[in-house]
Amino acid sequence: MDKRKNELIEKLKQDYQVNENYIKTVIAPGRVNLIGEHTDYNMGFVLPFAVDKDTMISAAPNQTDTINLFSRNLNEATSFSLKDLQFKEVDGWSNYAKGICYYLLQAGYEIGGIDGVLHSTVPIGSGMSSSAALEVSIAYVFQLLFNLNIPALDLIKIAFRAEREFIGVQCGIMDQYVSVRAVQNCALFIDCRSLDYETIEMPTKDLQMVVLHTNVKRAAGTALNQRKQECFEAAKALQKIDPAIEALRDVSIDFFEKHKSSLPPILRKRSQHVIYENQRVIEAIQALKDADFEKLGKLMQESHQSLAELYEVSIKELDTMVKLAKEVPGVIGCRMTGAGLGGATIAITERDKVDNLISNITLKYPKLTGKQPLIYLCQVSDGVRES
Repeated sequence: MDKRKNELIEKLKQDYQVNENYIKTVIAPGRVNLIGEHTDYNMGFVLPFAVDKDTMISAAPNQTDTINLFSRNLNEATSFSLKDLQFKEVDGWSNYAKGICYYLLQAGYEIGGIDGVLHSTVPIGSGMSSSAALEVSIAYVFQLLFNLNIPALDLIKIAFRAEREFIGVQCGIMDQYVSVRAVQNCALFIDCRSLDYETIEMPTKDLQMVVLHTNVKRAAGTALNQRKQECFEAAKALQKIDPAIEALRDVSIDFFEKHKSSLPPILRKRSQHVIYENQRVIEAIQALKDADFEKLGKLMQESHQSLAELYEVSIKELDTMVKLAKEVPGVIGCRMTGAGLGGATIAITERDKVDNLISNITLKYPKLTGKQPLIYLCQVSDGVRES
């Protein structure tokens, strides 16, 4: 048995006296977004992939209406009743579990109390979506324990609503979507309006995905909500010119260039990023299919620059990480990934140049920022699954 899984099960048996025969163990991955940042809540296009950093939960039903969970990362237990599913700031991470229970019940699924032990390897605040991995792992373990047979898209929506409506983060659906539907060695091209997707094979044989964490914890919650509001206002303003526009996803580059002067400067910058970023996703897919890595690198560079200058969600440490990565021959491209204002960048490099990249970052990043970098070599993983 996997050592980590065995440790969770032993802790579960020890703390909650659970019968091993009733235990289910689930893994839900974090994700990295290759390109398509801040486009998801604008009904646009994204191109994420799941990584081998995940949340694992072992759990069993307890024949009550109480949820008991223990986090090995935090060395902290939480308990709440299915009859009292209210968001409370003081409850911290257990609100994510409450949100999942709330929307499972609202959707008509019959669930009961469980005892569970969790452990996550997704760095918190990294922009790798530790929250979606937590939500999806809990939702999926309920599915297994109570034989719920939830369609994948419904599971995604339940996890998404837990974060957006219960927790109150105005995110898009990408993180939960890829945590559920990811395919090993593939990125997912997701249309965030129709929720259709296509698997795009990643060149994992030749290239290595490297997450370069700034060691600045992402703190984009308030800024994310503000950017979202600005995008909605921009779409509303452009809708007065063309009533068919419902979101920035509907605005072509030609239309934007023709009418951008009608927008206030801030709204112009925000919408310019989103409109051009959607186009970069389409071009990045073609570049992957054509193995045109020079083109892919150029698109990643343009994306980062746009996020820094137009969307204003980069910081010095992210910009430094991108600059240092680009200095290394064999690095295809590097850009910030996730909401920004901290967190990580994603670099794609030729496999035999990985050590050079790590050396350059390790040597120079602390001198330029006063912080130690965190570096993760990532495999492109499957979505949620039973372990």
